[in-house]
Amino acid sequence: MSAASAQHNHSDGHADYTTWASKKTGNCCNNQDCGSLSEGEWRETAKGTEVKILGEWCPVQQEHLIIRGRSPDWTKPHACVNKNINLTSHPCHRLLCFAGLPKS
Repeated sequence: MSAASAQHNHSDGHADYTTWASKKTGNCCNNQDCGSLSEGEWRETAKGTEVKILGEWCPVQQEHLIIRGRSPDWTKPHACVNKNINLTSHPCHRLLCFAGLPKS
C-alpha cells in the first residue's frame, strides 16, 4: 500500500490544493500529495477526526487544518499526505494538511 493511497482525484482539485497551507507546512501540495478521502479512509471519533495512512489511524491535529486556501469540494474531506517522507518514520508524520466537512 502506498503512503498516499488515501487520496483520490488529485488532478480534480490540484488548482485549489496548490494554494493550501497549514501550520505544519506553507505548501501542502507537491503535485501528488493531496486528494479527496473516501469512506473508510477518515472517521470522526470521540477524540476528533482521524485519517487512515498506511493502515494506521492518525489524529488530525490543529496544525494539519488548512489556514490558507479552500476545499475543491466540500461534500467530502480532503488531505495532503507526503509520500516521500522517510519510510522509517511513523505514518502519522506524513499528514500535512486536512480540510474536513463543513460544521453544521
